[in-house]
Amino acid sequence: MKSNSDKNQSKLPWWVELLFVQIGLPDSWLSKYLKKKKQAANIINENKKYLAYSAVLIAGILYIYPIVKYTSSSASCIDKTTKYLKSNNINRTQNELDINSLAVGYCHGGSLPE
Repeated sequence: MKSNSDKNQSKLPWWVELLFVQIGLPDSWLSKYLKKKKQAANIINENKKYLAYSAVLIAGILYIYPIVKYTSSSASCIDKTTKYLKSNNINRTQNELDINSLAVGYCHGGSLPE
């Protein structure tokens, strides 16, 4: 039979049971943790709007960054390949558009003409 005091006490979370009862960490750490948790919850509740805007902004940056990186790398490759083709094709009669087209093709998986 359970006594009235056993019925009124709530069961401790498993991590509290493990860390503070079984292992024996200081009780002051638990009280500090619970105070910080409460403060963090209050801060989050007060600043939900700003946190949501920040999350959308960060998600947008993380989504766009690979596209910007790929475009930058591709532009660098095209620039270097165009310079290489211009330096090696002095005697050939190719206009600027043809050289740029060859550079774009090379940087996207093609091969250079010999």
